[in-house]
Amino acid sequence: MSRTNKVPPDGGYGWVVTFAYALNNVVVLPLIAGFGLVFQEAFEDTGLSATQGTLIIILNHGFGMLLSFFGGPVLRRFGYRKVAVIGALLVSVGLMLTAVSSSFWLFLLSYSIINSMGVAAVMAAFSLAINSFFKEKRGRAIGVGMSITGLGAIYMPLVMSVLMYAYGWRYAVLILGAICMHSLLAACLLRPAKWYLKDAPSSEEEEPLNKDADVELINGSVTTPTDIVTAVSSSIKLNEQDSIPKKSTSLHVLTTNGLHNRNATSQPDIRKNNTDETYLTEQRYKWWESQEINLGSSINIFRESDYRKEKIATSDTVIEEKTYFQRFIDFFDLTLLSDPIFVNILTGMSLASCVETNFSLLFPIILKDMLQFETAQIAKIMAVIGFSDTLFRLLSPFIGEWCNKPPRVMYMVSLLVIIFTRTIMLFTTSFLGMVFVGLAIGITKGVRTVYMNIIIPSYVPLERLPFASGIQMFFNGIVIITIGSSLGHIRDLTGSYSAPITVLNFVTFLTVILWSAEFLYFRITNKNTTK
Repeated sequence: MSRTNKVPPDGGYGWVVTFAYALNNVVVLPLIAGFGLVFQEAFEDTGLSATQGTLIIILNHGFGMLLSFFGGPVLRRFGYRKVAVIGALLVSVGLMLTAVSSSFWLFLLSYSIINSMGVAAVMAAFSLAINSFFKEKRGRAIGVGMSITGLGAIYMPLVMSVLMYAYGWRYAVLILGAICMHSLLAACLLRPAKWYLKDAPSSEEEEPLNKDADVELINGSVTTPTDIVTAVSSSIKLNEQDSIPKKSTSLHVLTTNGLHNRNATSQPDIRKNNTDETYLTEQRYKWWESQEINLGSSINIFRESDYRKEKIATSDTVIEEKTYFQRFIDFFDLTLLSDPIFVNILTGMSLASCVETNFSLLFPIILKDMLQFETAQIAKIMAVIGFSDTLFRLLSPFIGEWCNKPPRVMYMVSLLVIIFTRTIMLFTTSFLGMVFVGLAIGITKGVRTVYMNIIIPSYVPLERLPFASGIQMFFNGIVIITIGSSLGHIRDLTGSYSAPITVLNFVTFLTVILWSAEFLYFRITNKNTTK
């Protein structure tokens, strides 16, 4: 009987979860990105300065990301379904309280804190849910989900513009808060992935060489199971007579030919599941891979239980002696930060996400400030961005498969294109020209959105994904608040958003530099190793 492992279904009810993921994103993400339309009128009505308004918008995203640091433990304790329900309620309640806000501190409490907590909760919960149901088809599932999400980016700016003209910004925000209650419906569609896990048989390469009655070994002899039992029994008797076990000739040959090289394994990293049996699985021969029977070491088979008992006893002692700092590290799984590749991924993602978030949130205000566009014109440009964004969210997974490039390479290419596009934006003054710029922004945004959600899940195992995502969101929040809060001051000092856009382009290029340096380093290292 072949050994089996539980794997995600890669379909089935996973497509229902994909629909729920898309429904949540349709009603939540476009509101956050397009709220600059509402706040143009809201800040004028309440008398808030540009610096205060920018801070409210940036803190809405940054504060939620800081709280995402606790997402791993919370998701592990309560599961993604309960977290999604609570998050959906917080999103709606935060917007409804924003509708009655009249001062800076009330906006800060309702929109920057309560609503932000809800958005962080639902995004972490739904992201974990869809990643739990898919593995091989994860790129396609997220691509489909994000493509449906793009529909909200098309119609939501137009809906917000119509509501503001018809009812004013306060009633418009109240209605938008009611629309966000659809996220609660999406949360109710989530189910535990463990209900749908399926068995995946092991590959043929992992099956034992002697699974049949007679197996011809490398030296041409034929060994039966009965011969193996007899040989093992003889080995035990020989070892009982001597106090020190003697090496067999085959063991000596294996040792002199390089036992370490034969058993060489890569350094443990976060992609491997290090359990108590790591020593037994990685540091010894797998018996079905051996070309000769090593009778001298066969006694180790009967010592495995003793080793496991000693290992468990040692682990219990270590747990008792752990300090509070070590428990804190284990609780949030901060050992992820010991992997330099993960740290480099984390740094690059934080810088790029910071720029993406700040630019998306401030884009309506930038158009109003730089080009003096009307609300209806800004809404049309944002609808164009949403259309091209939606189209390329659907096409991006297939483009990546056709190019046969990893997610980080595709993400880096999109970053270079968006730097060029934002530079062109600085020299565009007409409405038609800005429509074409918006089309290009949407294309790159669609590519970035899909691969941004795949980079870390493709490197970190599923059981550690909530903690990795929480760490990533925490660093995103720090970078967004640090850089985003300074954009308003730069705008006040220079009198234009041209300087802030230049700063955002420079920060984006840092991600390209960091990841390119990593790829170049490992390419040079691999060349030196193969020589």
